[in-house]
Amino acid sequence: MKHNIWFVVVGLAFLSGCKSNPNKAEKIDTTLTSAEKVSGGARVGVNKDGDMVVMDKVAMSEKLRDLQNNVYGLEDKVYGTRKFGTQGLYGDLKTCLRKLSSKQYGGNGQLVWTEPLDRVTDKEEELKIGLDAKKKDLIGVSEEFLRDRMARFQGYKLILQKRHDEYSDRIEDCNNQLAEKQIDKTASNKVSVVEASKAQINKDEVNKYMCSYVKSGAGLQELMLNAFAKGWLSLSDFGMSQNVTVAGMKDAKGKVYNNGFMFNGWKLVYDQGPLSIGDILSDGKDAKLIAWTYNAKAEVKDAGACLKSDEGVWNQ
Repeated sequence: MKHNIWFVVVGLAFLSGCKSNPNKAEKIDTTLTSAEKVSGGARVGVNKDGDMVVMDKVAMSEKLRDLQNNVYGLEDKVYGTRKFGTQGLYGDLKTCLRKLSSKQYGGNGQLVWTEPLDRVTDKEEELKIGLDAKKKDLIGVSEEFLRDRMARFQGYKLILQKRHDEYSDRIEDCNNQLAEKQIDKTASNKVSVVEASKAQINKDEVNKYMCSYVKSGAGLQELMLNAFAKGWLSLSDFGMSQNVTVAGMKDAKGKVYNNGFMFNGWKLVYDQGPLSIGDILSDGKDAKLIAWTYNAKAEVKDAGACLKSDEGVWNQ
């Protein structure tokens, strides 16, 4: 029996859909002969082409609900919950660094805090306001392509997983530093916390990361994921279908490449494109770095290791 409701079969197959319009629902034949259930919606059997396959079928409403719940739960672990007043890993790190900055532990009593409280799911939905066509009630309606929503939340999941691991590592490092210090209980434990914009003081941090990143074959997905996870880019500033790379990027000598990406003054060129945010974060597509340059080598520590060409000229 054929099923014509929306299902995901073996890794969101229908989301690839028709090449001309990926948001059109493709009819998928889920018929299996000699089929036996494995677990959940997974069955093993023989498809219409005679191939022995394992088919995992789930209603898209269930798939989307599970993904969103996973993201919301992961976000609460990272940033805590407003409802229950928990602080999450974000708050744990801040508490540990505040203690480490106190005079009791040899600090100067000041902490410059640069981590934004960036709950990625806080992106505002665009509402279309008007009268309901049937009931004539004044309503607000938001609409988003299913493929884009899946891609957006898959992107949130990857970013939050990266932040979870990063905060966990930093908390462990902070606790290790505390354990190595001799506490002076007679000193003040008060700490003045200055909430500084990360964007104002992260240039050296970005350049340090970029100098370690730029090498032939480096992945665009790796860069984008780290930039989102570290707060250097915000996913809310991008559409899922927005292309990342552009055509016609040139260096100081006028040599032009396509599939270029500009990031904090760094010019990067990849081996293929165009690729959208959704392609990179949800569909797992990637491109490899083939050339790069930066117009202010003096700003980059260890520039000799990553910017061997003349200033502003492509490195490969």
